[in-house]
Amino acid sequence: MTGTDFLLDTLDGKQLYGMSWTPPDPLAVVCLIHGIGEHIGRYQHLAHHFNESGIALYGIDLRGHGHSPGKKGHARSIDLWNDVESLMKYARLQHLDSPLFLYGHSWGGNIVSNFLLRRNSSEIRGAVLSSPWLRLSFEPTKFQLLLGKWMSKVHPSFTQSNNLLPEYLSRDPSVGEAYLNDTLVHTRISAGLFTEAVANGVYALDHAHQLSVPLLIMHGTDDSITSYQASEEFANAAPISTDLKLWPDMRHETHNEYNREEVLDFVSQWMVRTAV
Repeated sequence: MTGTDFLLDTLDGKQLYGMSWTPPDPLAVVCLIHGIGEHIGRYQHLAHHFNESGIALYGIDLRGHGHSPGKKGHARSIDLWNDVESLMKYARLQHLDSPLFLYGHSWGGNIVSNFLLRRNSSEIRGAVLSSPWLRLSFEPTKFQLLLGKWMSKVHPSFTQSNNLLPEYLSRDPSVGEAYLNDTLVHTRISAGLFTEAVANGVYALDHAHQLSVPLLIMHGTDDSITSYQASEEFANAAPISTDLKLWPDMRHETHNEYNREEVLDFVSQWMVRTAV
């Protein structure tokens, strides 16, 4: 099933590029928020798998990513949370009666977790955090953190490389090769985005007990980008309706690993059960 393009109007007058994949009479609708430097087009195989389970998927290229406007790798958290809400409203207008889910991968998991904790989530039936950026797998130096905080005040849109290596994504080398050859992928991250994301990860961990919707957290235990231990901490602090699935030896993009079908089956089955 091919995706359908759309443009999402934002609260501050911009238009973000989006794609949707919709089966007839979907059992559930998922709004997906991608990771840093990538775009919604990298999730077509996930959308097709969800469609086979009767789940529709809607996603956007976030500000400064893919086909959407904005400086590469730079966005304010307040705008991102507004964009999530706009995407949810757009998807809801297309499917008035289907249960609504949020799905955030990596940086998208940082955005979604904070949206769930800071905004009204009564419309959301459940959410999925995939390898969420709650904390990095490595510890930035004090100098890097101080420099980031200083630059985020004097020049928040200043960008530098995110130092993400393609082999960190998956054990399947074809995933890294496709990532390198994807002209819509970029490697930039701004001082403001980095500083806010770090602070938002701390906020999410400190407020996990306030979560009010069913949640599935998934993480590979060989993730060199984001911390699976932080995902464990979040799940342990969250209410009993939170499920944690750790995938042994998998890297950052569990949905792009060799056994991706097992991962996607697990997610889609969880959503179908939660939608009922």
